[in-house]
Amino acid sequence: MAEQSLEDILNAFIEDAEAVSTNMTVEDKAKVTKAGADVFAKELESEYQANHYRHRKTGKDPHLADSVITQSTNVDGMKNGSSTVGFSKDKAYIANFIENGTKFPMYTAKGRKYKKGGQVAINGDHAIDNLRNDSQLQAKIVEAQAEVYKQIVDRRDNQ
Repeated sequence: MAEQSLEDILNAFIEDAEAVSTNMTVEDKAKVTKAGADVFAKELESEYQANHYRHRKTGKDPHLADSVITQSTNVDGMKNGSSTVGFSKDKAYIANFIENGTKFPMYTAKGRKYKKGGQVAINGDHAIDNLRNDSQLQAKIVEAQAEVYKQIVDRRDNQ
């Protein structure tokens, strides 16, 4: 075996590290972030089912908890390796009311208040912020991402 200098060994190490980090393909990055997004979406769905779910017949209009979606693109729809979690377009504004509350009373198109007379606004719940900051959920997300990342690294090493 030929002797290698320390510089050669370190350069090989850096090349290997860059190959599985900064030089990952967009598709591989998307797989890793999608795994974490799926875990977050599942927790978000269960959070909304536990706290904001009314058991009623909705017909074709799904509940907010059933409208959680994930996509392997950023919010603009561009594939850059990131993944997003959110609600469908027709339900996102309802999630905004629940998350942030309202400053003023809610009215119908005809001018009638949705809420009872003494209640002037919706108080924010901040369920999404609380989930984002939950350390146990963050650990689950990292575990899911690490599992997919390990599969990508193993596949790369076997080539």
